[in-house]
Amino acid sequence: MPRPQNPNLNFNSLFVLVFKLKRILESQIESEIQFKGIKSFKSTYLPVFLFLFKEGSTTVLIADALGVSKQAASKLIHEMMAEGLIKTQINKLDRRSSIILLSAKGKRMAIEVRKTLHRLTENYKSLMGKEEFQLMVNYLDNLLGLHE
Repeated sequence: MPRPQNPNLNFNSLFVLVFKLKRILESQIESEIQFKGIKSFKSTYLPVFLFLFKEGSTTVLIADALGVSKQAASKLIHEMMAEGLIKTQINKLDRRSSIILLSAKGKRMAIEVRKTLHRLTENYKSLMGKEEFQLMVNYLDNLLGLHE
């Protein structure tokens, strides 16, 4: 069902639109992953899966990449460790810190997450058209760049 057009669209509505879209996307991803039988997946894990996919990282770098405090990243990391999705090892360059890595279970879940994201992306490209989709991505990237 098409969304009604708002002739009074103003800057504040940007935040409402982005907030709603974020919630919808997170819900879709979470539902698809859980439908595949992976009940422990939460949308809050998504950025960590994307960030840690190929190599490990430190809590500080994860926090920076996610745009959250070290304490918030640490809480998320501990939650994911309790689910058996990530593991740690001593940092060989700085023995005072640990490297966070995906466990075997975490790697399997990360692969399903990436497949789901790819499928959803292709679905949006099909619905919007590839050019419109790419324009949207470019606009969002430009908007984000204004804040970095």
